[in-house]
Amino acid sequence: SMLYGYLGVSADLKTVVGLTFYEHTETPGLGALIDAPSWRRQWYGKRIWDQTGTQRLGIATGPVDPASPDAAYQVDGLPGAPWTSHGVTNLLRYWLGDHGFGPFLRKLRAR
Repeated sequence: SMLYGYLGVSADLKTVVGLTFYEHTETPGLGALIDAPSWRRQWYGKRIWDQTGTQRLGIATGPVDPASPDAAYQVDGLPGAPWTSHGVTNLLRYWLGDHGFGPFLRKLRAR
């Protein structure tokens, strides 16, 4: 389904302070896990960009391996809901990218 939500970003524009969805019609018990407080808490402190400025924020294909270099940028995938996981990652890449708020955020980060 279409996902409508908010991404909270830290004052330094480098990390996530929260992610929430205010409207969706995801399948209860599967994709609707995007509303679960335990899953939403995983977003806090996740880095958005790597050291080269590449946007890396997203959802892993399963549980995040804490030893992985990607762990700083990912949260656990939603079990049984791969399309929702891909959808959330894609919406973040779009809105943080060149066709969304990416140019504005780069300009603010350069200050």
